[in-house]
Amino acid sequence: MVTIKDVAKVAGVAISTVSNVINNVGNVSEETKKKVLAVVENMNYVPNFNARSLKANKKNTVGLFLSSIQGDYYRVLTQAIHLQCKMAGFMLNIYVSNENTSEEIYGMIVSSGVEGAIIMNECLESDHIKRIARTGLPMVFLERECRGEKISSVTIDNHMGTELVVEYLIRLGHRRIGYIHGVECRDDCERFSAYKETMEQNGLQVEPGFLLYADFEEIRAYEEMCKFLRQGGKVPDAFFCANDEMAGGCMRALTEFGIRVPGQVSVAGFDNINLAQYFVPALTTVQSPVEEQGMKGALELFRLMRGEGEPEGKSLKLATSIIVRDSCIRHVKAGCSSRQ
Repeated sequence: MVTIKDVAKVAGVAISTVSNVINNVGNVSEETKKKVLAVVENMNYVPNFNARSLKANKKNTVGLFLSSIQGDYYRVLTQAIHLQCKMAGFMLNIYVSNENTSEEIYGMIVSSGVEGAIIMNECLESDHIKRIARTGLPMVFLERECRGEKISSVTIDNHMGTELVVEYLIRLGHRRIGYIHGVECRDDCERFSAYKETMEQNGLQVEPGFLLYADFEEIRAYEEMCKFLRQGGKVPDAFFCANDEMAGGCMRALTEFGIRVPGQVSVAGFDNINLAQYFVPALTTVQSPVEEQGMKGALELFRLMRGEGEPEGKSLKLATSIIVRDSCIRHVKAGCSSRQ
């Protein structure tokens, strides 16, 4: 078996330097870092996960690796996972990567010493997933479909949910339907793709002028909608927003510009966060089974960690449904201008 001492010898650096590079700590130059990582890859070196776990004293600990903790979605998801860990006798450590690179996220995971990992981070690239898999660390992914030995995924059916809500808007008579994007990620890509597909299947055009970008954030949606409305001109019959927070910002901007929701413009969201029912008007949205995703993700990880059943992981996709509230009504054919 290749050891860290072997890597250090071939790379011509100290053992501590190799350790710092792998764990993404310390002050190591980019040139040295690249040289060490190349040797690690060429020699197929796998860090001693078990030794590190004992050293960190984190046995019976699950790691939840997220790119963000903002918003109701992450609160519900985290609580569901925490509850399952508590009932199963596992500690839960939460790691937030923010704007870290894939290499840095890889280092965060392999150096954490956790016994199993639940991962929701699109920045982690497939090559780094393969490298983590060589350690034998059980993993469950929530943001991508992934399956292998000790690797499973539990994802949400974005296509189904989007199709349901866009079809609903079309049945209400809406023909010009705008879309508000989140950040560039699997969820937004799948939702936008399903939106376009459903529009095209119904003989409707996707108008580029009705596509806004708001990073899944309420304040960004509010600002982008205000900017759109200040330009004047026609407003679509309805907006479908890739999450509920953006739908809230969208409705606030429309109302401030004197455009009635849903009297003149219908608005729909995705996720059915707890606050959606308290929006004014109450938001029509897609029921995203976030709590179920967290629960099933944790239970599947426990199965992999305990070696129960087949070592080959599973790929689960959870169904979505539509929640009809007050933010969407039948379209009245009078045109709507954004001019105040």
